[in-house]
Amino acid sequence: MALLTGALSGAGVAVVMGWIGGLSQLLWGDPVLERLDRGLPLGWSLLICGGGGSILSLLHRPGPATLLPELRDTLSDLRDPDQAPKRDEARGLLGAALAQIGGGCIGPEALMSRMAALISQRVWRGRDKRLQEATVSGSFGLFGAPLLGGAVIGEVSHKESSRQTFLDRWLPGSLGGVAGFAAFHGMRTASGGSLQRLPHIWPSNLGEDLGTLGAGLLGGVIGCGLGWLLLQWRGWLEQRQLLAQWPWWPLMTGLLLGACMHWLPLVPFAGEDQMRPMLEGENSSEAWFLLLSAIVKLLMLGLCLETGWRGGVFFPLFLVACAIGMGLHQLLPDLGSLGSWCGALTGALYRCVLPAPLTVLVLGIALLQGHGTAGLLVGLGLAHMIRCRAELDGGPPLHP
Repeated sequence: MALLTGALSGAGVAVVMGWIGGLSQLLWGDPVLERLDRGLPLGWSLLICGGGGSILSLLHRPGPATLLPELRDTLSDLRDPDQAPKRDEARGLLGAALAQIGGGCIGPEALMSRMAALISQRVWRGRDKRLQEATVSGSFGLFGAPLLGGAVIGEVSHKESSRQTFLDRWLPGSLGGVAGFAAFHGMRTASGGSLQRLPHIWPSNLGEDLGTLGAGLLGGVIGCGLGWLLLQWRGWLEQRQLLAQWPWWPLMTGLLLGACMHWLPLVPFAGEDQMRPMLEGENSSEAWFLLLSAIVKLLMLGLCLETGWRGGVFFPLFLVACAIGMGLHQLLPDLGSLGSWCGALTGALYRCVLPAPLTVLVLGIALLQGHGTAGLLVGLGLAHMIRCRAELDGGPPLHP
C-alpha cells in the first residue's frame, strides 16, 4: 500500500508541476527561465511580478490561514492531525502555484508535499498515518533521490518518538519515495538534468587533496555564515508580522522581484533551470556579480516566505551555494575545484537550515549528482560541529 500511495502521489504531483512548468515557459520563455536572456524589458517584469503580487495580496487578505504551510508544518499536521490548525487549502495551493509561475525565488517542495498530503487525506481519509507519510515522501521523487523521502520522514519521526523502531520510521517513507521516483521517471527533473553532463574531477595528488580540503573548510565556514544570516533575517521579519501590518506586502515583494529580474536575473525563480547554464559556462558572469546575486537571492528568499510568496528552500539555497562557490572559485582558482566549493557550501548551508544531517547528505548528493562529494562531507561535518557546539555553549538553538 505504501508503494501504491507513493506512486499515486508522485504521478499526481508530477502532473500539477508539469502544468506549472508549462505555464511558466509560456509566460516567460526558456531564455528568461535559464537566465540566458538579459534583455527582458523592465516594464514587462514589473507588470507580471507586480500583478502576481497583487493577486497574492488579495488571496491572503483573510489572514495567515490562507498561506501555504512549509514542509515541516505539513509533516507536523500529518503527525498530529487533531492539533493541526484550520487552513484554507484552496487559497494556499493557488497562491503557491502563482508564486512559482510569477517568479518567486522559492522552491517547489512545500507545494509538492502539501498536494501529496491532501491526496492522501482524500484517498485514505486519515485512517493510516504511515500511508500519508509514504504519500508525502513519494512527492520527493522530483529530486531524483528515491531514499530522500525515507530520510526526511524517518528522522522527523525519530525526533518525535524514540520508541519507534527503524522499520516503523523508515520503511513507509522509503517505499513511497521509491514509488514516487518511478512515477516521476521520464519527466524533465530539476536535479538530474542540471549536472549530469559536467565532467567529474577527482584529486590526483596531495596538492589537489589539500586544495579540496581547504576549499571544503573555507566553504563550510562561509556556508554556516549564510545559514545564520538567513535564519536571523527570517526571524527578524517574522517578528514584524508584515502581512498583519499591511496586506499589500506581496505586491511590494513582486515589484522587487521584477526589478531583480531585470538587473540580477539569478535572483527570481527557484533556480533549477538556471543551474545548468551557469555551471556549464553558457552564461558566464564575473565573480562579483555571482556573489551579489547570491546574497540578494538569499535575502529575497526570506522576504518571499514572510510576505505571502510561499514555497520551499531546497532549490534556492542550492543555487545560492553554487553561485557563491563559482564566484569563489573564480577568485581562488588554485584552491580546490568548482565541485568542492559548491559541495562544501551546499552541505554547510543546508545543515544550518535543515534539521537532520542525514537528510542534508542524501539531498546534497542527489542535487550535486556526485560532484564535490568530498567538499560536501567536509562542509556538512564542519557545520554540524559548529551547530552542536553553539547549542552546548548555551547559545540560542537554531530553529529551522
